[in-house]
Amino acid sequence: MNSTTADIVGTGEYWHAVVESAGLGVWDYNIVTGEKRYTPRWREIRKLLPSDILPSSDEEWLATVHPDDVATAKHYTEMINSGQADEVAFEYRERGRNGQWIWIMCRGRAFSRDETGRATRFVGIDTDISEMKAAEQARALAAKQVEIAVNIAGIGIWNYNIARNSATWNAQQRRIYGMPDDGIPVVGGFWENCIHPDDRDRATRETEAGSISGEDYDRDYRIVRADGDIRHIRSRISYVPDGVDGPSLVGIDWDVTRDLRQARMLEEAVKMAEQRLAQLTQVQKELEHLSRHDPLTNLPNRRALDEHLKHIATGETVIADRAFLLIDVDDFKKVNDTRGHAYGDGLLQVIADALLGQFSTWGLLVRTGGDEFLAVLETRQLVDDMMRLATESIERTRAVSRSFGYEVTVSIGIDATPATAAEMFANADRAMYRAKRMGGARALLA
Repeated sequence: MNSTTADIVGTGEYWHAVVESAGLGVWDYNIVTGEKRYTPRWREIRKLLPSDILPSSDEEWLATVHPDDVATAKHYTEMINSGQADEVAFEYRERGRNGQWIWIMCRGRAFSRDETGRATRFVGIDTDISEMKAAEQARALAAKQVEIAVNIAGIGIWNYNIARNSATWNAQQRRIYGMPDDGIPVVGGFWENCIHPDDRDRATRETEAGSISGEDYDRDYRIVRADGDIRHIRSRISYVPDGVDGPSLVGIDWDVTRDLRQARMLEEAVKMAEQRLAQLTQVQKELEHLSRHDPLTNLPNRRALDEHLKHIATGETVIADRAFLLIDVDDFKKVNDTRGHAYGDGLLQVIADALLGQFSTWGLLVRTGGDEFLAVLETRQLVDDMMRLATESIERTRAVSRSFGYEVTVSIGIDATPATAAEMFANADRAMYRAKRMGGARALLA
């Protein structure tokens, strides 16, 4: 078969102009002789030059067809060659001169027949539909992307036609409401009946207000599905006044039940964590308090004393402007021996409270152990005033212990000379023991 390029014989200037302006590539195929004729536009569609040699056989032509389209092209070619076809119309991809694939819509019709009715000549037109196919593919891709996004996000899409009082729901919307995906339109009243009774009036009022205002609006409500499950729905609705079938409402729904449940669980978890943190903080405070305080008298202990001395020494070894008053209960062993340790503990608590009342204004009172206490006081007052304070403490101890049921006294040793903490403690200790040797119930300076 020979292929040549020439003007189509028998066409007038008018129709030739129409065909050219439409961008149609015309072909004429004599089935009997195998001769094929093409218009210049037919070549232009394939990006062919006038000098390019065209395929000389169907096999060569099919070699230029996209592999996925060969079967279709071959089928229609065989129908034309057999003379059995009256008309053909099919789409396929053909490789252009530069190797690119060109989508072609091919339409042909039998132009003449022999005495047996067999077609002997076919004419047709080819249209470049590459841009249309690209647009279709882009739309299909965009639609698929939207479908994927909608499915991943769990978005239900619906359209309610106000005039027909019916709605169309996508598959996800039906799943949200627990409905079968049968494609049957949702009749008016169904949605309202699904709304939780406590939310129904509010949701319908919001819908009516949104339709009147014509503006986009949101609504949150609950539905009760056929299985009794309560779901929380969030909607975004738009009013479309000029739809194809009249005014309509279009919207998207989210099932936010899981989000709300998780939010509540998170809120509960946060509350529990806050409560636990408060408990731990309180326990920590209690532990800190216990670590620095005597459990019997609740007075600061030796650890608290060490921290206090480090603070007032300000990094120096010598402590100035302070007085150490070492206090020891006289003959306290007799209390434990005659009344028992529980009674003795109670008496120590009473004595500690009395001493705290005397010294707390002037400084720190510490229980150093057993029946011994240490007051670290500021020495702004004179020595005579300090001796008076010590004497008052002795009398106060005598009074509260007598009221408790067993009168005791205390001996106090005082050192107000600048020195290290160990030296001041030792000096006060020696003064305290001198006071005891002198009969107790007195205060002496170191």
